[in-house]
Amino acid sequence: MFTSTRTVRTALIGVAGAALLATGATATASARPAPDTTTAVAAAKKRVSSAESESWGYGKVKWTYIKGHRGTFANIDSYAKDKSCDSKEVYVQLHARTTDGTTYKVNLAQDDWCTNGGDSYNNRTWKIGKNVKWARAVVCKNEWGPNNTCKAGNKQYYPW
Repeated sequence: MFTSTRTVRTALIGVAGAALLATGATATASARPAPDTTTAVAAAKKRVSSAESESWGYGKVKWTYIKGHRGTFANIDSYAKDKSCDSKEVYVQLHARTTDGTTYKVNLAQDDWCTNGGDSYNNRTWKIGKNVKWARAVVCKNEWGPNNTCKAGNKQYYPW
């Protein structure tokens, strides 16, 4: 006959409890509390942001670092705003520097029509497959030539 470990454990606890009651002894049960998975999950993720503002434009990127996934940027939210309205689009990029010194770039939100509220590009994931050292937002103005005007935001280092 097959008996599960759970059945045996329950039977042993029942026998021990009956023996305690028969002798008049008392016992207090102390079970381990269930693990707080919300704290564990929150500790394994860190939400960060980087932004930069110039007279001609503004850009901001928020993302989540996930512990153990150094090459993944989760829940990327980005925003770009053209402030000068001079027919030169403003866009924001996320730059990631890896531990081997390589910089990877991805284009995110762009505001090319000088809209009142700017433009956002949200809830994206970017995987580069390498160990990230830090990342930051870079806001740029398209100069319609070989070189664009760009300004880098604050670096956010991978926390683990």
